[in-house]
Amino acid sequence: MTTTEARATGARPAESAGSGFGAVLRVQLRTGWKAPVIWVLALVGGYAATVAALDTTYGTPEQLATYEQTVGSDPAMAAINGTPYGADTLGGVAANEFGFIAAIAIPLMGLFLVARQTRAPEESGLLELLRSRGVGRRAPWTAAVVVTAVALALVGTGMALVLIAYGEPADAAWLYGASIATLGGVFAGLATFVGQLVRRAAGVTAVGIVVLGGAYLTRAIGDVRDTAWKWLSPLAWQQETRPFADDSRVWPLVLALAVAIVLVVAGLVLVGSRDLGSAMVASRPGPRRASRFGASTLGLALRAHAPAGLGWIAGAAVVGIVFGAFTDDIADAVAANPALAGMFGADAADQVNESYAGFTLLLIAFMAMGCLAQAMLRLHAEETGGRLEPTLARATHRVGWMTTHAVTAAVFACIALVVGGAGLAWTAGDRVDGVLEATAAYLPAVLVIGGLGMLLFGLVPGWSSLIWLVLAYAVFADLLGGTLSLPDWALALSPTHVVGDVPVDDVDAAAELWLSVVAVGTAVVGVIGFRLRDVPR
Repeated sequence: MTTTEARATGARPAESAGSGFGAVLRVQLRTGWKAPVIWVLALVGGYAATVAALDTTYGTPEQLATYEQTVGSDPAMAAINGTPYGADTLGGVAANEFGFIAAIAIPLMGLFLVARQTRAPEESGLLELLRSRGVGRRAPWTAAVVVTAVALALVGTGMALVLIAYGEPADAAWLYGASIATLGGVFAGLATFVGQLVRRAAGVTAVGIVVLGGAYLTRAIGDVRDTAWKWLSPLAWQQETRPFADDSRVWPLVLALAVAIVLVVAGLVLVGSRDLGSAMVASRPGPRRASRFGASTLGLALRAHAPAGLGWIAGAAVVGIVFGAFTDDIADAVAANPALAGMFGADAADQVNESYAGFTLLLIAFMAMGCLAQAMLRLHAEETGGRLEPTLARATHRVGWMTTHAVTAAVFACIALVVGGAGLAWTAGDRVDGVLEATAAYLPAVLVIGGLGMLLFGLVPGWSSLIWLVLAYAVFADLLGGTLSLPDWALALSPTHVVGDVPVDDVDAAAELWLSVVAVGTAVVGVIGFRLRDVPR
């Protein structure tokens, strides 16, 4: 009996709204344990490696003081990593160096872990099967929030223990770990709330990414201009705990925790007010029959990938426009402190604008790769959701279905890259040359993610989520590879590292050709594997 029917008849549903929590929790842990385990191991392992490398590089008080003098008043570093509070301690240096990864990965972890265990199975119909066994409306959402909260707590605990092992004060280490966990909690709460407003998991992800992009930008603008804008951002709430500075604070942590709780509670209240499969924001009724194009493979692929793709495109555009506007601040900062040029990998002060543009393009390329990785997982969701088998039972060829979806997803990713690069070129103006050419140089690297995604889906669909590990490694290697002194062969495993230091250096045609071969080769093997394997598998 649906909520609407119950209201109309005055009857009450047979089960209470929260019943079946234990059963749903066991199901989610049994079927979805890989994702939280991978997130926890990757983040804690990456953080431990970062702290170990920084302890070697900045092992003396004099070296730590030099680091603080270099980055302490740098607006560019504040825009990218946040204000480096307590940068004269190992914990402060690690918080700054790991700041960008934490600002992106932790919110995405909270967002994805909730959405994949709630809206995704509801969209595929699996949640309806669970509900038919007397499971309450709120049980799946409550279980997903609990699993995500435990995973985030493990990440925060692991980071705190790493800091304590390297001699940082325990109170500062635990405050930092708690700030990381509550940051993820805010976005887990956001996923719980938005999941009641929109019908599709991709919509939840798209809204979450847009919010994350807005949070990153308001935090960056607030840090660079020293305005109150940053207090609109959960990312600022995390950094403003200042765990390694003399004036560490707990109240921003309380603020983040309160917002997370409000969002979760609001979401759990709303889930009791809607029918299964519906959303609080009513979908626009479509035509009684799909158009010829809408019923085609391409039309369905556009419908599947457009919500998340448009979110990534909007985010990349905003990042390019806003970070390009900071170019003048970078030039002024380097003029006052020439040592900052080295922070961007520039050999000379007159190259710093190009190096800064190159760094911004790298961030935009990561966003485009994230767009494509998410779309590749959509292929697997179509199979596990039971929609692929009836689709292929019609006059739809396997190769055509897979390549249509992959090409559609790749087009959205490439548009995100190009739009972001165009925004950067627009606001950076004539202070940086060759931005658009450098943007185009990242296209093969982005397509490598698509090829690897097709390879995993075609050969080992159950391991499709590994595409996020590939992207995480590229981010890790490009942003922290120098700090960790990774060998050349390890850096070369990152497709974005292979592109080179554009636009400072010229585009390497051989590298572009090699990346293109890898992208096409892995895609072809994936298509062959999909053509030969069973569906579903």
